[in-house]
Amino acid sequence: MDLAAFYLLHCLADENFYDSVRWWDDSDSRFALADQEPPAGWDRAERGTWVFLLPPGRRLPDQGWKVHVSAHVTNCAEVLAVVRDFCVEHRVAFRFLRSVAAVRLANSKHADRASSGRFCTLYPGGVDELDLVLTTLGEALSGQPGPYVLGDLRWRSGPLSVRYGAFRRRHRMDETGELVPALTDPSGRLVPDPRGVAFRVPSWVEVPARLAEQIAARDADRVTLPYQVREALHFSNAGGVYLAVDPRSGRRVVIKEARPLAGLDGEDVDAVERLRRERSALERLSDVDVVPSVLGGFVRWEHHFLVEEHIEGEPLTRCVEARHPFSLPDPSRERVAAFTAWALDVLDRLRAAVDVVHRRGLVVGDLHPSNVIVRPDGRVALVDLEQAMPVCSRRNAALGAPGFAAPPDRVGVAIDDHAMACVALWMFLPFAPVLRVRDPDKTELFLGVLADDFGVPDSLLTELRRQFRPTRATATPEPAEPAGTAGAAVGQRRNRPLRTVEVESRRAVRRALADPGPSDWPVLLRSIAHGVLASATPLRRDRLFPGDVEQFRSGGVNLAHGAAGVLLALASAGAPIDPHHVDWLLRAVQDWDTPRPGFYTGLHGVAFTLDQLGRRAAALSVLDRAVELMSGGVPARGLFGGLAGIGLNLLHFGHATDDVVLRRSALVVADQLADQMVGADERGDPSPRAGLAHGGAGIALFFLHCYRDTLDTAFLDLAATALRADLARCRVGAGGALHVVEGGDALPSLHSGAAGIGLVLREFLRHRHDERFAHALDRVRRTCRVQSVAFPGLFSGHAGLLATAAVLGDQPPLANPAVRAHLRRLSWHAEFHRGRLAFPGEQLFRLSTDLGTGAAGVLLALATVFENRPGFLPFLPVGTDPLDAEPETNGGHWVGLPAPRCGSGAR
Repeated sequence: MDLAAFYLLHCLADENFYDSVRWWDDSDSRFALADQEPPAGWDRAERGTWVFLLPPGRRLPDQGWKVHVSAHVTNCAEVLAVVRDFCVEHRVAFRFLRSVAAVRLANSKHADRASSGRFCTLYPGGVDELDLVLTTLGEALSGQPGPYVLGDLRWRSGPLSVRYGAFRRRHRMDETGELVPALTDPSGRLVPDPRGVAFRVPSWVEVPARLAEQIAARDADRVTLPYQVREALHFSNAGGVYLAVDPRSGRRVVIKEARPLAGLDGEDVDAVERLRRERSALERLSDVDVVPSVLGGFVRWEHHFLVEEHIEGEPLTRCVEARHPFSLPDPSRERVAAFTAWALDVLDRLRAAVDVVHRRGLVVGDLHPSNVIVRPDGRVALVDLEQAMPVCSRRNAALGAPGFAAPPDRVGVAIDDHAMACVALWMFLPFAPVLRVRDPDKTELFLGVLADDFGVPDSLLTELRRQFRPTRATATPEPAEPAGTAGAAVGQRRNRPLRTVEVESRRAVRRALADPGPSDWPVLLRSIAHGVLASATPLRRDRLFPGDVEQFRSGGVNLAHGAAGVLLALASAGAPIDPHHVDWLLRAVQDWDTPRPGFYTGLHGVAFTLDQLGRRAAALSVLDRAVELMSGGVPARGLFGGLAGIGLNLLHFGHATDDVVLRRSALVVADQLADQMVGADERGDPSPRAGLAHGGAGIALFFLHCYRDTLDTAFLDLAATALRADLARCRVGAGGALHVVEGGDALPSLHSGAAGIGLVLREFLRHRHDERFAHALDRVRRTCRVQSVAFPGLFSGHAGLLATAAVLGDQPPLANPAVRAHLRRLSWHAEFHRGRLAFPGEQLFRLSTDLGTGAAGVLLALATVFENRPGFLPFLPVGTDPLDAEPETNGGHWVGLPAPRCGSGAR
């Protein structure tokens, strides 16, 4: 699933914070069966949007052949009634989506295409029961429409499909320390249970005869495309977009795929109908060069395809990324002026292209940067016209990109006029359209930046101000794209009028963040910390503090995105800790049913946090559980979820408790890592990823601590090997900044980019000089002056670069221009929730309070700046002397972490 779409799904339940879809209010469309008492003796459970029913006396096998039933929103209630009656009569365990809205969500354009279409799942107890389901239920549902479930084997032509997989939730750890779904092979070993879009059967599984016949029939009916596909450009649940070659002419073309009954929009229109509308719009515009020409169409495997002209050029998103001055450290005024001139020219050309479409009687309907191609000669073209509509239409677009969708009362050309204004704002501040939707009061702030920083002319500012002005006295902020077309407006919130004194108070706090003096720290600390504490939900079991969507997969307790990280950050900044929150963490970690052992992602980090908060006995109990969990092996090597973080924590507790066994255990982990590093080095791949979180920098940090503990220089050699592996994945960008290159992206961030590598390079150079490392560290300092990151958080945003710049700088943080630049940009992202300073998380659709992406991480970064600390993360800095006397601890606490004011004392 597209990352932004995954976050959109977590916007349904709460207008301020990311939340589990479990808490989504879809009560107005719930199926009656979802709330009925189960049949006598049956067990009922609800998990997420699923309702489970298990017959009496039945115990499901761990894995096997399961049957999925698909349905459309128009027939789902009828299909559910048939499935329910069949399963009750034949005592077959099953689950179903709880509401029509959930069915719409599962079939929407931005649903996970690997699981989309699944409305009901049946769990046959064996091959005979599978045969009964396929024949009897298949016959009962024959003729019912339902989308094809990718990754399954469709049973004949009906809505049933089959795959082999796990019936019970079981997991194994991957190379990053995360848990992934697993199956058991014949030897009893857990292996990955892939949830992809292609039908696959594990090699050891015998395929039942009836399914083997279906597979043979499918294979015999295989057909190929009449074009040679060169590259997949984009995937969604609606289908794919492919770059291909016409073998008859050698001409490059673009092929758009549409899946029937899938990819629904806000009006329940499927991908096939939208593809038909797009073809009609393109044919209507066939005499102009601002859209691609239609070259044909065909149907294969039930899917519909449209063949279009391939327009040479680059998406506007890439063009802006390559030219934007914020991607440079300290861009010159001439560079900024050149960018502004280019951007204004592109906007003029784009407006002219949109006007051409309007003169042909159409509205683009879904205008945003990814749908604009800039040709090599500078002309622009519009692609993806599936939302095009007549200018006389009185409806709003049924789909729209977050930040670019028009308010509901805009119709006709006004839809495109609003989108043009959003694109213009985006050209200069790519994060601003989404933030402005969340907080319309930011409009004037952003327009001021366009005027002061970019020299945008007053005429354009006036037009943007007009377009962004609410058209009704009671208008709410315009919604971004509905998550899953279920009607939830991303970023939309209910705004009450602010009193003058409240407005002035907010301006004062924002000014204190944007251009602070030393005396502003108490104000910022109080506002952020109180805001975090006010957001706590101690009555919930799944999370204490609202944060990133990851907390709903990882348990809500860990350092990165859970309660442990928030409490550690609050304590580090000197904020009071509510002892009831610590008690919540203790209960939650005891109830954690799928714990990970890792430091930032699992039990080791929770143990470390409890120790810092004065709960030594509880910390050691959690540590024992973490050590037991490691008995099955830990494949991950990195700091966040792997051996490096685990080893660092064992060293910490070994010295904190004077436990020789723990220190030796840490060195055993070091030996394991060293063996893996040597073996990987021989293959030329010491680490699968780069950076502090999962790459060589985090591993090198552990080896540096091992050196400090033992003074064995072999550990320095290992650290150097790990750092060289990371630097091999870096490139020098414009302005001499160093960036990690991953998936075509240049990453400056703390988590996976150059900033995190720089922190460890600095520590290495305190022990051994290396000219290459010293040169790389200078380039990382330039990287910290890059302002192009989109998010405010610690791991991937301004807070991480802000704190890194403060630590690596050679002057007081508040006198460091890079630090002050990031503070100003943090103020652009800052919002107010219940009158306190708050920050949006990843993707910017909702607020977050966690360590990695939210307010807790921002608070930690600010504490580093205002208190001029030498480090802001556990185990940094390393120090230069042995640990025999623990010179780097302070009252038993991690360096730089004040004794917590939790009011509970040690236990």
